[in-house]
Amino acid sequence: MNDSFEDIQFLARSQTRIHALQLLAEQPRDRDELIDQLDISRATLSRLLRQFEDRKWVSQDGAQYRTTRFGSAMAEDITQLLDTATTIRHFQGIAQYLPFDELGIEFHQLRGARLTEATTSDPAAPARRVGQLLDSADRTRILKQAIDPNASRPHYEAVIQGQQRTAVILTHEAVDTVNESRTTRQWFQEMIANEVPVYRYDGNIPVNLKIIDETVVLSVTDANGLFPVLIETEDDEIFSWAVETFESYGDQATLVDQDAFRLSVD
Repeated sequence: MNDSFEDIQFLARSQTRIHALQLLAEQPRDRDELIDQLDISRATLSRLLRQFEDRKWVSQDGAQYRTTRFGSAMAEDITQLLDTATTIRHFQGIAQYLPFDELGIEFHQLRGARLTEATTSDPAAPARRVGQLLDSADRTRILKQAIDPNASRPHYEAVIQGQQRTAVILTHEAVDTVNESRTTRQWFQEMIANEVPVYRYDGNIPVNLKIIDETVVLSVTDANGLFPVLIETEDDEIFSWAVETFESYGDQATLVDQDAFRLSVD
């Protein structure tokens, strides 16, 4: 066990060692390639390769070096560990907003996800990023617990004009929020008039979900009804989860007509 721990320490103490093992796990390389990619001296590389060979992680084949199956396994695991550590750092600040238990997903599944956070100087950053994704989308599936106060007409134009296939599920509270604004009521009335399916779900949902082509977008609402962070990922497992989640809520939702977005004073 001590020897195993020493091997982990040996890698963890040096980014160069990790990078070198990752490079050799990708494909065989000669010394000149490694020196160039690692930006180290020939003497340092010789010492590093010798240390790898002593651990049976690397073998030499002519002028080239390659990882053994043990070295490949070590490279894969250390890379996953680094990815997990990076994901933890990213998500520590927003864990208070994302109800992992209710969602039924694990944070490590969001490894590599892109985060767009609202800041004091740019509170609309998440909404703007959604707009960028929607601009080029062919198909969207949207499940909302809240309506983004920073949304603007261009986000709905492609849907209203039939340039984007869309289905929308809103909670009862989200429908009420839409109805608080004549402008947003008009947007939804126009979508329904153009045969866009809009559903009302009479229950609570833990997160706002958008499936934009192959990208899954999660956003959460803070106590003020604002969207402090946007999470987007193209992970296959998360995509499958998102489709199943959307369909599950859709099965329990009610298709609405324009009357759902019309007040008696209109």
